[in-house]
Amino acid sequence: MSKVYAPQGVRNIPSIHFLSGGGSLDFSDLTPEEIVVFDRDLNALSDYFSLNRDLKSIFLEDRDSYLWAASIAKKQLGTNFGGATPSSGQFGMQLIRSRSVLGANDWLQSYSAAGWTNVYGTSSAPVDLSTTSTTYLNPQNRTLMVIANLYSSTLPKIREVWFHIGATDYSIWPIEFRTLSDAWIAGLPAMPLIAKNGKFYMRGNVGSSIGVVDGTAPLGLTFAAAEYMVGQIQEVGS
Repeated sequence: MSKVYAPQGVRNIPSIHFLSGGGSLDFSDLTPEEIVVFDRDLNALSDYFSLNRDLKSIFLEDRDSYLWAASIAKKQLGTNFGGATPSSGQFGMQLIRSRSVLGANDWLQSYSAAGWTNVYGTSSAPVDLSTTSTTYLNPQNRTLMVIANLYSSTLPKIREVWFHIGATDYSIWPIEFRTLSDAWIAGLPAMPLIAKNGKFYMRGNVGSSIGVVDGTAPLGLTFAAAEYMVGQIQEVGS
């Protein structure tokens, strides 16, 4: 059996499964010092969910996958890792923002009919990490994205999802949102990883409860150049 080579610091290799749509999964190891920063800041980012201990724990359970994705980002962005507060010339990480995916200030959407509909992007206008549009914060050459789960702060309406990454159409996944103390969470069989300048869209099969706002959001991380994370363009629409 061939040996599986994993980035430095990854502990549970069998648990990791990315869907990249043909995008490169080559990686560059984070240094031991960068891994310390990664673990410190991943825990700090999880505090966004501190009022929901279950959701915080679920987020941190994917630590190894996020570290692997960070190592892929280091290879693709060609610079050193600076955690949640990178300095100029470094790259960092942040929770996925609605502005980056929907070009909107929040995740709230309303579906007028049951059945299949576009949730994030469309076949003709996918979420495009190569765009220079300020509506989507100009991610070109500066960002990657990895999605571990889906969560919602509203009663979820979506029962199945269908990811399309690059030129690859993946299998339809039935999903089941489980209620936590003040949110709902749905696991995914694998992690969509959108490489630098990659494109994706996700369709969802909406149940019979329609005409009510749905707040389904991707639970995951954006890895991005510091200039993307701290530039004034990040205030667009805020």
